[in-house]
Amino acid sequence: MKTFFAGIASLLFASLSAHAGILAGPFTNSANGHEYYLLSPSSWNGAEAEAEQLGGTLAIVKNAADERWIFSTFGSYGGVTNRSLWIGLRRDSRGGPFACVTGPAPAYTDWAPGEPDNCGGDERYVHLWSNASASPGHWNDAADDLSLDGSRPNGVVEMPGKDDRLTDPERSLVGTWYLGGNREQPCYITATDNLLFAIRYQSMATRIFYDPGGFVFSMGGRVRAEVMKDKILWSDGTWWSRTPSPFNEGRISGFGNGILTD
Repeated sequence: MKTFFAGIASLLFASLSAHAGILAGPFTNSANGHEYYLLSPSSWNGAEAEAEQLGGTLAIVKNAADERWIFSTFGSYGGVTNRSLWIGLRRDSRGGPFACVTGPAPAYTDWAPGEPDNCGGDERYVHLWSNASASPGHWNDAADDLSLDGSRPNGVVEMPGKDDRLTDPERSLVGTWYLGGNREQPCYITATDNLLFAIRYQSMATRIFYDPGGFVFSMGGRVRAEVMKDKILWSDGTWWSRTPSPFNEGRISGFGNGILTD
């Protein structure tokens, strides 16, 4: 079993350098030890999807030092003076609060004057204004398909550092699970030293995050779940069990056949 999970973990990173979306990197921020990549221009969701495939997320700006480093490293990379940058901040719903892609709301913000304004009612994603703007390096909310002078922003990917080890609650989730308790529909949670992944039945691996409050965030599908002893109850109505049980026989706390029921 260890060999199986190690093999999956290695495959998740084997194609890192082969991604066509990478323009430059990795660059290491000495302040936090994290590696960063610059992606080709795209929508916010396209950039975040690429970041997750690489094993990271769009960059989380935790403080002014992070912001300065990201903007000075990528804002004019390659001599491009009008490069705006997608970061890992977005609204879950129109007009709702902003939150980092890793879960918590940001403690640090640096909005440009008058922002966020949710112009048009669909500005759910955040980028740093380019050097060619009136507020270089400051934040602006924008639509997913933002285009500035005919060019979309570039995503900045942040990879976790070597010191960002998984917590004990995260590590405890590693192993084989069963969709709805069905032994014929195994699912898996596997990990590297600092990354956690869920592999759903007949699906590709998706990076997940564990919140100390007891929730798992599945970035690829925007799904969250509650961990209850030997079960994971997903917000899409499915559930996983640590041990298989006869399929279609009995219901466990109101859950049957992998689908949440009342």
